[in-house]
Amino acid sequence: QDLIDQVSVNQLSSGLNIFSGETSTTVNNTTVSIINRVSNTGNDLSADYLVEELQNLNNLTVTNNVYSTLGRNVIATQNGSVNPNDIYLICAHYDAVANYCADDNASGTVAILEIARILSQQCVDNTIVYAFWDEEELGLLGARNYVIAAAARGDNFKAVLNLDMMGFDGDGDNEFDIDVRNIASSIAMKDELVALLNTYNSS
Repeated sequence: QDLIDQVSVNQLSSGLNIFSGETSTTVNNTTVSIINRVSNTGNDLSADYLVEELQNLNNLTVTNNVYSTLGRNVIATQNGSVNPNDIYLICAHYDAVANYCADDNASGTVAILEIARILSQQCVDNTIVYAFWDEEELGLLGARNYVIAAAARGDNFKAVLNLDMMGFDGDGDNEFDIDVRNIASSIAMKDELVALLNTYNSS
């Protein structure tokens, strides 16, 4: 309950406004607006913002995974104290197809920043990797590059939570229902999350 109570709607709203260019912020000691996150026109400003936000948190090792001329993933790792080789991956793509793009996918990106803000204050048994993929809109290029390298390393992933377009109101009822794809153990993960929300006060 304590962790759920730390979730800040104001923090999420402020982060969404910043990452979709609605309000300005400071990156590299300069006041900027992050309007463009389109990979093939250069989205280093948005990646620099993510790096700085993550570096402000405790217990995270932040790295730039530059895998091509334009491709750059941002990875933050929180090492587990008991089972450091068991990895839980929480990820979202931060690139976009046009300017602003609050839903796709500033919404998922900002949600992970909020998750990292809260969980980075905890001593966790297992390792958590917070990953922000580039070039998803060009064919999952950033995620694919990371997964190929992780497989070569023999990384032991226990679960993956991928957040994409969390702000989409598909049925127009002004409630933002999150769609779950029936892939691997996604339905079981969804059921566990629903059970948690029904057990604890998440208002």
